[in-house]
Amino acid sequence: MKDLKRENTPTEKQNPIDRLAYKGDLGVVVDRVAGAYEIGSPTNFSVIGVGYEDCNVVIQTADGKYVAKIFSKDRNQEAIARYSTIMEKAVEAGVNHPPLIKTSNGEVVYSDPQANGVSMVLMQFVEGQTFLELNSVPDVKEQETVIEQAAKVNKIDYHPPYLFDTWAIPNIKEMFERIKKFIEPADLKLIEKAMARYIEIPVDTLPHCFVHGDFTKANIMRGNDGKIYILDFSVANWYPRIQELAVIAANLLYDEGSGLSLRDRTERVLEMYDELNPLTPEEKQHLYAYALAGIAMEFMGGHQEKFIKGNTTEETEYWLNLGRNGLRKELSK
Repeated sequence: MKDLKRENTPTEKQNPIDRLAYKGDLGVVVDRVAGAYEIGSPTNFSVIGVGYEDCNVVIQTADGKYVAKIFSKDRNQEAIARYSTIMEKAVEAGVNHPPLIKTSNGEVVYSDPQANGVSMVLMQFVEGQTFLELNSVPDVKEQETVIEQAAKVNKIDYHPPYLFDTWAIPNIKEMFERIKKFIEPADLKLIEKAMARYIEIPVDTLPHCFVHGDFTKANIMRGNDGKIYILDFSVANWYPRIQELAVIAANLLYDEGSGLSLRDRTERVLEMYDELNPLTPEEKQHLYAYALAGIAMEFMGGHQEKFIKGNTTEETEYWLNLGRNGLRKELSK
């Protein structure tokens, strides 16, 4: 698996700054952010290149290091309020998320009237590396911690307004129709096999709850302080509870060099999670097919980014290779 730190110069479609409803000097925005949150004068800032949504900016001041998540022009005020509420509730529930910083007015969200009203939240910067950057999977103890965090997330008593996410597993049919013409015939057959299994799942009758929805290597961090941190609640929704476990098994615990199959990984996740939040027989029965659909969505999501959105980046190739290899390993037998 490749480390996704960008070394190439971003093209227009790759550059996170182009996602903003603002085309001016980002430096002056950073200065105003620092003033609004009272974190001291910035000495340096940099844009994080990985990811397809929003614009994340690391800000260094004499007082410390912070991350500003500047919301993209595709998010309206309702969506921004939804996201900030979710982050606050996650922190309140004891989820290991980077601490949120409030403005001098006690607000989590700051909107810059001099930058076309772009809105953002500010968090403490946590020193560490995601498991994508580490090119590894969590060890056994870390896996237990991740599952504990997932259980905390799933117990959050919040039913957010529905947010359509093209990558979410329940939207597999819509994704398939959108990108099927771009997929090679042999790979198309693998996706159709995964979809056939998913369609048999009684999704609507499975237990639903608040779900982070993206417990991937890119969003789980091993902090330098030894803690595990959960990042990026941007696609959190009210979903079948096993969606959380499916993503963990399909992505976070995937190791190309390991002999563990997806079936092995789902059994491991079931065993750990069931001790904290007992699962129903139906959830246990259908997790494998749900996780298999998750792999198919990674593969199709990569096609969407490359052929529809024009994101021909290393990150897109990562998703394409991950999905293709995962499907072939499970279904080419």
